[in-house]
Amino acid sequence: MNLTFDDGYQFGLGAFETLSLVNGQPIWLEAHEKRLLRTLAWLGIALPLDWKESFEAYVKELGTDRGVVKILASDNNVCFTSRANPYEHLPSRPGFVLALSDICRNESSPFVYHKTFNYGDSIVAKRQATKRGIDEPIFCNTKGDLAEGAVSNLFFIKNGQLYTPPIEAGLLPGIVRAYVCHRYDVVERAIRPDEIPSFDECFLTNSLMGIMAVRQFGSHAFPVSENTRTAALFRTYLKDRLGPFPGSL
Repeated sequence: MNLTFDDGYQFGLGAFETLSLVNGQPIWLEAHEKRLLRTLAWLGIALPLDWKESFEAYVKELGTDRGVVKILASDNNVCFTSRANPYEHLPSRPGFVLALSDICRNESSPFVYHKTFNYGDSIVAKRQATKRGIDEPIFCNTKGDLAEGAVSNLFFIKNGQLYTPPIEAGLLPGIVRAYVCHRYDVVERAIRPDEIPSFDECFLTNSLMGIMAVRQFGSHAFPVSENTRTAALFRTYLKDRLGPFPGSL
């Protein structure tokens, strides 16, 4: 792989997408492509006309052995990488443990709303959390409202109703987040950390884990079982992901 050290690799002015592969097929490629093009247009970057043919050839060469493919694009580079999906063949899904991060999401920065190479806050927070036995750190914004996880979007359930922080809280509009918000009745509103114990269930979303139940957020425990609403949402997602993207970005 030959890279040109352009503004993407010197200043973070590039975009990427991470897709799940199931049976060698990228899940909801059309939605990822739309988000990628939107971010690149914002950065003033145009993709080569043949990029998609190159991507499809790369995926075909992978076969079914890899579960994740990543697209990285900057001014003078379009690259693809792949790896196994750590969530695809979990023997069980016991639920994640979350904790608030000391790092804040800056909702006034346009970069938080795009999937760019500017991912330092998330990587540092994730590494710090892992050392503490935390599966995912959760960021608040500068107002103290819950925003998102380092690599995920955050949802709660109360009396059957789904809730999630609004995009303007300072979060990346995720692909699976968009799916959930389109597929179900979801209330988007500001959520304070002190509200966490008032909810019945909690879950995270991203394109690799799909929908992941949360068993503990800070000191508060949530139920995790096959009988929860979260488990039902996950079962429906596993079916829906094999079809066209049922949402909008």
